[in-house]
Amino acid sequence: GRPRTARPAGPALIAALAVPNGLLLTSALFIWLGRKIDLSDGDAMQEKWATYARRPNARMMSLMAGAVRVGFMALRAKLARSPEKRSELNTRAGKRAVKELVRLGPTYVKLGQIVSCRPDMVPSEYVEELKTLQDEVPAFGGKRAIAILEHELGKPIGELFKEFSKKPLAAASLGQVHRAVTVDGQEVAIKVQRDKLKEMYDLDLAQFDKFAAVMDKFGIGVEGAKDGWTTIFKEAKVILYREIDYTAEAQNTIRFAENFKEVEWVRVPNVIESLTTQHVLAMEYAPGIKISDLEKLDGTPGIDRVLLSQRLAQAYLMQFCSHGFFNTDPHPGNLAVDTKVPGGRLVFYDFGQACELSESQADGVLQVIQSIVDLDASACVEAMDKLGAIKTDAKREVIQATVENNFKTGKVKSKRSKRKRELTEEEKNAKPPSQAETMKYIKLPAQLAFVARAITQLGGVGTMLDEEYEFIDSVASKVPEIQMQRGAGLGYLAGQFFKNLTRED
Repeated sequence: GRPRTARPAGPALIAALAVPNGLLLTSALFIWLGRKIDLSDGDAMQEKWATYARRPNARMMSLMAGAVRVGFMALRAKLARSPEKRSELNTRAGKRAVKELVRLGPTYVKLGQIVSCRPDMVPSEYVEELKTLQDEVPAFGGKRAIAILEHELGKPIGELFKEFSKKPLAAASLGQVHRAVTVDGQEVAIKVQRDKLKEMYDLDLAQFDKFAAVMDKFGIGVEGAKDGWTTIFKEAKVILYREIDYTAEAQNTIRFAENFKEVEWVRVPNVIESLTTQHVLAMEYAPGIKISDLEKLDGTPGIDRVLLSQRLAQAYLMQFCSHGFFNTDPHPGNLAVDTKVPGGRLVFYDFGQACELSESQADGVLQVIQSIVDLDASACVEAMDKLGAIKTDAKREVIQATVENNFKTGKVKSKRSKRKRELTEEEKNAKPPSQAETMKYIKLPAQLAFVARAITQLGGVGTMLDEEYEFIDSVASKVPEIQMQRGAGLGYLAGQFFKNLTRED
């Protein structure tokens, strides 16, 4: 036959080959250029975040590029042969993740802050790097802050304040704080919200909605959760949107201050309501030593770190069980210490995230603590029921057997734990139910998730202050007092007395 000669490629074939390769090269270039990020220019970052609010496709591309960059490093760490190399690569991946989250904006910074409190979710090296998100978000310029203030309060800055520091005291994911002096001479701290924050939330949370829908569609469940991802995220969005309403935060702050007005070792700055709007929050200036500045704490006469850790734990026991209202976000950036009382006074800042507990749930928290001290599985199951953590069709004997095994093996215990009675031989030798069998009877109310989150964060701060810190050990002595406040009566005290007499050592 006649020899075949190559025919020139037609336009369709050229396009078929060029388009995907062009997209691949463009994506590769986008990913490579994205590695050069200047996190020191807060105004430039603010402009970039605002641009994302107007260009959702660019936002998605940026998210995908960031995932590729972090994922590549994470994969290298996973494949590393030596623990040292794996740790080094995990640290690099954590640093990269911080840059990507900051580049993506406030919603993702908030996500990183939450993950930084969960060492059970990511390697420890990631946790250490993600902790920097608590107070190392780039600040925007003083001129921008003044423009926001003048727009929100409707007056020139000179009519609002005698003095205004353009340099912020601190910058966070949602806003930053400036020191100022009012026209009548009062020192105040002014919290100014970032531009276009709601627009960014609208965009990001809409994307999360799609993600949740996909998770539910494919039946990817949340262990211990009573609802699907869509329902859980719907509840979370209410909290997230409430946090960017500074008038709501002002009311939380006022309520928290009222609850602790009789506690001399707690200070909450007063709100100046006349200078507060949905995007601006004015409070009295309440300086203190940052609670994570251990060197300064140790160098300041009259401050006792161990006592501070106990007071912090007891403040949260009071929030959970006396007030039924607590700050869900006790990370180091929201806590300071002054010397107004012996041992140190705790100063609480930032009440954007707060949660309420029902009377039953407040009782349940107390009873869980008491049951862990007593190693009493039956009482613990009753407490879990009060917390709303047990499904109506649950086999309680299965849950109790799991709790008993956790107590027996030491998986759940406290330094204060002493069993109030000997286990029978049958109890000692009982085979525990499987984790899967138990978890199908458990549900996780949103309030309980926030309690767990707060206690986890407290654990990090408490251990930083005192290596021997333990939440239950720190609050056990105060439990009877709160039980009596809640109407437990003399019968409760008598019961505690006899429990102590019959405990095994």
